[in-house]
Amino acid sequence: MKTLLAYFRNSTVRKKLIMTYLVVTIVPILSLGMYAYESSKGYLKKQLMIGMNHTVSQTALNVDQKMEKAGDFISFMVFNPIVKKVTGSELPDILSYTKELNDNIEPTIWYYININRELKDVLFYSDYTGKQIGNFIYPSDAVRHTAWYEEAKKANKTQWFYEQQQQVLYATHNIQKSDNITFAGVLYVKIDYDKMFEKLDQVYDGEYGILITDNKGQVVYAGEQASTLSESAIQAITGQAEGSFRMQGKEYLMTRSSLPSSGWTFTYFMPTASMIVDTKDILKATASVVLLCLAVLLLMIWLFSRTLVRPIHALKKKISIVENGNFDVPIVSTAKDEIGELTQSFAGMVKKVQDSIQEAVEARMLEKEAELKALQAQISPHFLYNTLSIINWKAIQIDAMDISKVANSLSKFYRTSLNKGQQLTHIRDEINNIRAYLDIQLMMHDHEFDVVYDIEDAVYDFDTVNFILQPIVENAIIHGLDEKEDGRGLLRIQVTEEAERIHFVVQDNGKGMEAAVQASLLKADNGGYGLRNVQERIHLYFGGSYGIHILSEVGVGTQVHVVIPKVK
Repeated sequence: MKTLLAYFRNSTVRKKLIMTYLVVTIVPILSLGMYAYESSKGYLKKQLMIGMNHTVSQTALNVDQKMEKAGDFISFMVFNPIVKKVTGSELPDILSYTKELNDNIEPTIWYYININRELKDVLFYSDYTGKQIGNFIYPSDAVRHTAWYEEAKKANKTQWFYEQQQQVLYATHNIQKSDNITFAGVLYVKIDYDKMFEKLDQVYDGEYGILITDNKGQVVYAGEQASTLSESAIQAITGQAEGSFRMQGKEYLMTRSSLPSSGWTFTYFMPTASMIVDTKDILKATASVVLLCLAVLLLMIWLFSRTLVRPIHALKKKISIVENGNFDVPIVSTAKDEIGELTQSFAGMVKKVQDSIQEAVEARMLEKEAELKALQAQISPHFLYNTLSIINWKAIQIDAMDISKVANSLSKFYRTSLNKGQQLTHIRDEINNIRAYLDIQLMMHDHEFDVVYDIEDAVYDFDTVNFILQPIVENAIIHGLDEKEDGRGLLRIQVTEEAERIHFVVQDNGKGMEAAVQASLLKADNGGYGLRNVQERIHLYFGGSYGIHILSEVGVGTQVHVVIPKVK
């Protein structure tokens, strides 16, 4: 070290400048090159993950829509009063059974099978029928002790199963008698496996893998690439978290999306090497820049010795300001040399960073709008309204005014929920939406609880974010009133104005909840439009000073308070 210091001290100024600038130039350029390489690699991975997440979410949504369509058919059938009577043996004679099957059940089933390609077979297994009735009603003796029958009997929702050995995909749902308490049987719907997952491998290009697994980790569907993997490799993939992982000496990127209708998981992975440019190209480009800078430095060292240091210090100062988070610092250089170009490039980079931050904020808003539109897109309004009109007409024909009321309420509920694709709606329409929803719930609950509306007339013409009350009311009914152990349930909906704000209050006298549960409600991500989604949409449209506040006491009830600004 002493020898080196002595040589540097005894060298000429020219040599000192050359050595100093060589060191000062080589080190930053190499560091910048490596930093740029690592940064670009990381940024590219991040962008690829964003693109993969979007594509996978859309693909998973398409599969889930097929499942949801089958689930809608199943729900429609198991809650059909005629199905309840037939499977529960509540009709007086065989002639009545035959008439109901021929007039109501079988035409409906054949209609759905013809318009839904995924439905392959529909079977009603009844614990009360000793022999086959019609084309679809069977006694449950042969399947009563199977695992899927036992699971369907205990659950009160659609269950999805896949038997890998027989390659059979099917869904089940229990059927209750007309009293909605006594178990009558199980609806078994066999799904066409090929049509459910058709063209799934044609969505993506290049080397990739697709896996669909059920909630027990069993593989339901494996794409062309994933089907070549061993069972241990598939288990290793399903056990990995989203992001980067290594398998068989290669680095992969992986993302997942859930299928809410079945509780299954859609997994997509692909090699990182097929997406990121070759390292040698970046290293060659970096080396070329270094050599060029060295050549220019050796030729122009004397000319730039006095003019180089000051611009570097100025640029360094501005870089430090930007590093501290201030992107509004003016970055301008009139010089035409490398430092001037570097300054302009840095200014462009800072501008791009600012634009990226703004784009990220806008993308977040678009994402939330896309989520609601995706939910709305799952419903075909024309088909839904026509179907509800037919139900209403049929109900009036048989003088079933309660069914007519439910059909009309459901039509009003979906019409106000869809809101023609708009994100903001009048409070009047939001209240009409929740009235229709509660009319349906009261019919479903046989008017076991009371609903009180306390709404000031002045608030009706103000605007609010669409579809914010229904998730809150649904939680109040399911987790509050339905779990109330004694006494009659009461649900109060209050809307008032105060200064420049509108206050929504949904209050129930149900079970209530502990403080830990209250704290988790606005953080939980249940894959649907729950309280967290309502909170996020209010923040996106009106700002963080507005939103949801929850007060609850175990055994007393829960109050959900929503505050928004006055907007017309």
